[in-house]
Amino acid sequence: MNFTTDSGFNTQFDLRDHNILIVDDNPTNLSVIVDYLEDSGLTILVSQDGESSLKRAKYAKPGIILLDVLMPGIDGYETCRCLKNEPETKDIPVIFMTALSSTEDKVKGFEVGAVDYVTKPIQPEEVLARIQLHLQLRHMTHAQTRQNDILTAEIEQRKVVQTRLSQINHKLEQEVNERMAAQQALKKLNEDLEHRVEKRTVLLAQSNHQLKQEVLERQQAEAKLKSSLTEKEVLLKEIYHRVKNNLLVVSSLLELQTHYVDDPEIIKMLKNSQDRIHSMALVHEQLYSSNNLKEIDISVYIKALLAKISDSHSNQEKGINFVVNAESINLNIETAHSCGLIINELVTNALEHAFTGRDKGNISISLLRTDDAEIILTIKDDGIGVPEDFNFYKTDSLGLRLVRILTRQLEGEIELDFSQGASFQLTFAELDYCDRL
Repeated sequence: MNFTTDSGFNTQFDLRDHNILIVDDNPTNLSVIVDYLEDSGLTILVSQDGESSLKRAKYAKPGIILLDVLMPGIDGYETCRCLKNEPETKDIPVIFMTALSSTEDKVKGFEVGAVDYVTKPIQPEEVLARIQLHLQLRHMTHAQTRQNDILTAEIEQRKVVQTRLSQINHKLEQEVNERMAAQQALKKLNEDLEHRVEKRTVLLAQSNHQLKQEVLERQQAEAKLKSSLTEKEVLLKEIYHRVKNNLLVVSSLLELQTHYVDDPEIIKMLKNSQDRIHSMALVHEQLYSSNNLKEIDISVYIKALLAKISDSHSNQEKGINFVVNAESINLNIETAHSCGLIINELVTNALEHAFTGRDKGNISISLLRTDDAEIILTIKDDGIGVPEDFNFYKTDSLGLRLVRILTRQLEGEIELDFSQGASFQLTFAELDYCDRL
């Protein structure tokens, strides 16, 4: 769909240019609707609760939000109300998805700001049609707003030009009058010259004194500002340190819990949760010990993470070597968290399954940045490989499901190669977040 304005503004609507945020705590619902919409060319972002969806919507700026009503924490109605109260997200259309189909429920949805209402069970074709309709409406509204802005700017510019011309004409008249008056006052000016020079000298001395006072005040203000920034850096380091300590306390609690459980599967789940918590704690530990409070060197982080995983899996890891080839790349905390969790899941999965019946093997981790500023993370092993019927995108393994979700959060792509052992190659770019200081 094309739009052309008299001011030369031309834009084209393309469904593939838009991203969609789906908020639903039911993985089954998510998988069905995500697969269908991705096949239709849309870029899909997912969130499983209202709190995280509010943050995701602020930085991702989706074209439309599909929002479930019944969720843990804040429900869909409250989430929608929060979205409409925020300047960054108030204009994003919201479509409710829920099994609640009464008139009161629908009216409540529209009252909090929704533009549409889809009842479950969800029909993907209907959802896609409604998404396309509201995206087109929003696109047309933006195009009209842009046209109005351009026309308004042109009108204001013409007013400014006219005002400027009037000022110039008035100034020319003044200059003519002043030049005539100057010619008449030239003789008197010579007589008053010495007096004016003396007066100007006094004024200059006063001005120099005032300037020195202003410089002194500015230097004092700069010193206070530097002191304030130093205090903020110390406070931020302390926050990172406390977050790391709190995460380690949670890990210790999980460790204690394993002593009261006999089921090996539950113990394994608790151990895996400890590994995930440690992967996040390492990020805050590096931020605390680094001079850069915004980013960490991911290559240093990977080596520390592998050392922790090696300690955690000492019984299974005899004869298993880690081969690391990682460039020194700085990543912000959000990207590092997701990247670290992916490495933790894939390396742990390889240690648990890739070398069954074998005493030796290698796990390789490679990290490099391309000329296009993309980052390529490769994790592979020379183990026994995977079963022929293995499907990475449909497996029920929590760890591999986390890898898929985290890959989507990084807006990245993952390539698989099971010809020799197992190889996972993730390509992504650093997520763009607003500065926190």
